Amino acid sequence: TLYSYTVKGMEVITMDYKQCIRCNSENLKKNGRNYNKARKTFRQQYGCRDCGKKFLGTRQNLTKSEDFKYQNMEWVKTNWAKYTAAQVNEKEMLLSLAEELLGLITIKVKQTTGRPSQKIQDMLLCMLLKTYTGLSSRRLTSDLKTAKEQGLITKVPCYTTTMLYFNDKRLPKLLQELVHVSAIPLKEIEKRFAVDSSGFSTSIFGRWFDHRFNKETQKRQYRKCHIMIGTHSNIVSSIEITNQYGADTTQFAPLVKKTALHFFVKEISADGAYSSRKNHELVASLGGQAYIPFSKQATGITRGSLIWHKMFLFAKNNPQAFGEKYHGRSNVESTFHMIKTKFGDFCRSKKSQSQEAEILSRVC
Repeated sequence: TLYSYTVKGMEVITMDYKQCIRCNSENLKKNGRNYNKARKTFRQQYGCRDCGKKFLGTRQNLTKSEDFKYQNMEWVKTNWAKYTAAQVNEKEMLLSLAEELLGLITIKVKQTTGRPSQKIQDMLLCMLLKTYTGLSSRRLTSDLKTAKEQGLITKVPCYTTTMLYFNDKRLPKLLQELVHVSAIPLKEIEKRFAVDSSGFSTSIFGRWFDHRFNKETQKRQYRKCHIMIGTHSNIVSSIEITNQYGADTTQFAPLVKKTALHFFVKEISADGAYSSRKNHELVASLGGQAYIPFSKQATGITRGSLIWHKMFLFAKNNPQAFGEKYHGRSNVESTFHMIKTKFGDFCRSKKSQSQEAEILSRVC
């Protein structure tokens, strides 16, 4: 019986023995493979359980299998009429949506002794407007006066007050919730998601003494933004902010669980940094499938995860179909590109708390 398989990128075609060459017994066992690199040949080792005879299968030449070439998907053309309409009215829509979004949340502030605090909804809108315009807190005052005339805020805060609220420990959680709530209207549309992370540089440098080269070394620090987006509209469904050492795979579960609260997660595409049996099992438990590429050293061994073995075989035997599903990850790259093109990839704030609020304001 002839059969074929692949060894180190080479296709193997050899014959499978059914009987022992000494006693003609069919009670055979395979003892491994004998691969000759010099001759580029392969022989199967057999052993007879009855007479103990050991022998090799026929020697066959190895032929290199053809390299897989991914067929690109059809390019979706841009609707420039809708794009222009959205761009020319972007700021008006931002203020309208921000007012409506902030009206959906109720914030209770416990007043202590001292000067009364500003209204949190007003300060959140001021922070969003400052991040959108990219103006300094002083130059932003004229825009805040216009917002007050339109009834969007109740009071124009001092320019220093706006910066103080960027460093408020309460607001990052509120901004995260605003990002999540703003995506809920699209829960009937978005079924497929993509996850990735990207860095935003800061003005802070990390310094250390290198004993090997006997000199002081410095490197710019940055913050990592982890997001999950819907591949249909590029809406951000969940977000996490970490320091530069925050691993991607550890943020996968929080992003998926937060998204699954209001969305049906059918598919998730991510890069190889998220490849693990634990992440595959998490997506499968929610009724979806994770399309994450496997490393070259990965095997289909289950180790308690059948979905890992299933997806490994699917990626190996159907590379074109797997690539088309995995291609949804390109949308999260586009999302980061849009954010950084509009707001830049640099945090203006110096303090860690302010940097987190600044990045969340950009995404929100």
